[in-house]
Amino acid sequence: MRKQTVSLETVKSKIEELKGKEVKIRLNKGRNRIRYLKGKIDETYSSVFVVRIYDDIFDRLSCTYQDVLCGDVRFKTVE
Repeated sequence: MRKQTVSLETVKSKIEELKGKEVKIRLNKGRNRIRYLKGKIDETYSSVFVVRIYDDIFDRLSCTYQDVLCGDVRFKTVE
C-alpha cells in the first residue's frame, strides 16, 4: 500500500477554505509536548497563516504550511 502524498498548493487551498471558520488545532511541539487549542483561522499569507486562539495566554499562533504538511499542526473543523 502506497502512502498518499499531498502538495503544498493543496495544503494552501484547504487552509484558505477554512479561513474564518472555527477549528480545533493539535499542535505537536516535540518531545512529547502536544497542545490542543481552539481558534479561528484569521489571516493567510504566501508562506504562513495566523490562527486567533481562544482561552489561552497567547491570542495568536502563526504556522507555516510546511508544519501542516509534516503533521506538526493538524486541524479539525468545529460544527
